Amino acid sequence: MNVTVGIPTYKNNGTTIVGLLNSLTLQTYRDFKVIIVYKPTPEDKTLDVIERFKKSLDIEILIQKSGLFDEALNMLYSSASDELLITTDDDAIPSSTWIEEHVKLHENFSNIGVIGPVNERSENVLRRNQSNSYLLARLFQTIMERPIDKQMMGFNDYFSRGGLLVRNYYVTDHEKIQKTFNPIGVNMSIKRGVYKGFSLFPMTLRGIGNEPYLCLHAYLNDMPCARVTSHLAKVNHLERDSLSRPRNPLAITERYAEMMLSPYVLSKYYEINLNELRLDALIRTKIWSLKVRSEEDKFALRGIKEGVKLAINAIEKDMPPDWIRHRLKLIQDNNCTEPPD
Repeated sequence: MNVTVGIPTYKNNGTTIVGLLNSLTLQTYRDFKVIIVYKPTPEDKTLDVIERFKKSLDIEILIQKSGLFDEALNMLYSSASDELLITTDDDAIPSSTWIEEHVKLHENFSNIGVIGPVNERSENVLRRNQSNSYLLARLFQTIMERPIDKQMMGFNDYFSRGGLLVRNYYVTDHEKIQKTFNPIGVNMSIKRGVYKGFSLFPMTLRGIGNEPYLCLHAYLNDMPCARVTSHLAKVNHLERDSLSRPRNPLAITERYAEMMLSPYVLSKYYEINLNELRLDALIRTKIWSLKVRSEEDKFALRGIKEGVKLAINAIEKDMPPDWIRHRLKLIQDNNCTEPPD
């Protein structure tokens, strides 16, 4: 099976991507090439680092001249052609058996279109599922968050009739393989039949939600996504401020706002129950507001509220994706770095 490792990179000072590329030279599986989507910025050292690995790795560089993370991933999807596309971040360190294990997983699960390995299974699942909080969560799910598509009920998470990605409390997480809509992009592999012809809506600032939207596409094409327990396809993701793991207040608000945009994407394929969405969001934000413990929690809650409102407005007004991105930029322009009341 031939493989492409896809890496979008932006504003990398060279100290992290060097570790990633070095780990790729140590892979036990050798039939792969690397595609790096590179957006030039001042002080970026990506090209300098890549030059050091050109003899040991088959590297193709795609220059991104415009757009953000959504567009970077779209460039990757349209340019790759191998049987398997494995995505990761420029600050990740995969194990030496990483590619080999992804290939084996896809060979073993030929009907799965996207695989996101996890390294551990949860313990004490039965006891947890019998707890009062779980029983209440199941009741809330039954009343307020029924799946928009009944076939999604077998997934460990699914899209509700309001369009939100929610946890499925009727599925335990002790199985080796679980269907999901929410793998982790830093350690995810995609069959060619899924990624070819797929493109994200260019609507976000940070690329939040790209994995669930890819998995929705896979689901609609009968090649669902799954999390598979594997102790070989490990990735060490360095702790740092990034698009998906922001630390400053403004970025936290943006991240959580983007997490709530799934109703807009789902509306292109299903009819969204906006009344259920409004009520679900109202109840959940009221509950979450009681659990706020930190300034970060306050900014996250603000983002959730803003994101739901934005998704509803975009659906009701039938607005294009770039309108959503423009509205998200207003969060930056308003520079809301003071915690909400």
